[in-house]
Amino acid sequence: MKYIITILSTILFISFAGAQNIVPNYSFEQYDSCQFTLNVSGYEYSLNCISWGQATSDPVQYYNACDTAAASLGGFYPLVGVPNNEQGNQNAYEGVGYTGIGVYDSVEPEFKQYLITNIPELDVDTAYQVTIHISLADSSRFATDGMGVFFTTYGSPNLGTLGTLIESPQIDYTSYGIISDTANWTTLTSTFVADSAYTSLIIGIFKPASEMNIFGFNSHAHKIAYYYVDAVVVEKLSSTGIKSINSNDGAKIYPNPFTDHATLLFSNPYNLPHSLSLYNAEGQIMLRQDNITSGKTRIDKDNLPSGFYYYQLTNADNIVANGKVIIN
Repeated sequence: MKYIITILSTILFISFAGAQNIVPNYSFEQYDSCQFTLNVSGYEYSLNCISWGQATSDPVQYYNACDTAAASLGGFYPLVGVPNNEQGNQNAYEGVGYTGIGVYDSVEPEFKQYLITNIPELDVDTAYQVTIHISLADSSRFATDGMGVFFTTYGSPNLGTLGTLIESPQIDYTSYGIISDTANWTTLTSTFVADSAYTSLIIGIFKPASEMNIFGFNSHAHKIAYYYVDAVVVEKLSSTGIKSINSNDGAKIYPNPFTDHATLLFSNPYNLPHSLSLYNAEGQIMLRQDNITSGKTRIDKDNLPSGFYYYQLTNADNIVANGKVIIN
């Protein structure tokens, strides 16, 4: 068994150690300018963050410590500064910049903003891990769940849209529950297998207010839920070190990815006892089933965290099959 784990750890190291974030300007440090303009409705800021923009007609905001302009206009804090800005006080998760999006307004419930960026073309049938960091702004009266990441091959579905983009995001962080922490950054991470050569990603909530869990926890004058966003990471999990999904010596897991449970099928005409082991990305064994004498076994999520796993099916003499499985 020690020999098997050593081999597994080596394979996992090959697969993960070289993982590279493909998101441009992922921590929002690079910008075009720190300028603001004055209009009839007050201060209006464009998203001057390089490589990022708004995916709908609702503008998103960019915050950076470079902004000190408002301090010279009556002694107020910088409206788009870091850590102080119009929405509250928060240091960047990484560096000195971040963005922010509104996702709910009790007066206009379908009010939502979305961030978009272009990325290098994803490899089809390849697993990716997607991580974002969010923090609820101090100005929020409400907190909610349902943040997600939608990958597309055509940019924004409709740049002229106001309100909710109704889409089915490949990454859905709803399972993290309502994010109400204003003091710290919350890390959201999940995985998916690309079914198309996606070239853009959009961050936001892609379902109507009626399907969101919304929690009101103070009496702030701003009747909104507003989240800062920082450190967006998309990393390829696959490599030649591990066989691709469903290329696993005759064994098959379905569905894959799965949410509640999956079934492993394999050839076992003589009803020999087999063992199934499930390992996480660090090579730690997370699940083991022994004495599997049929060619079928069920894998339950139970308390397993969402993420990418490596499975290995063995009998008394051999490694029968191995491969990858993703739990949503």
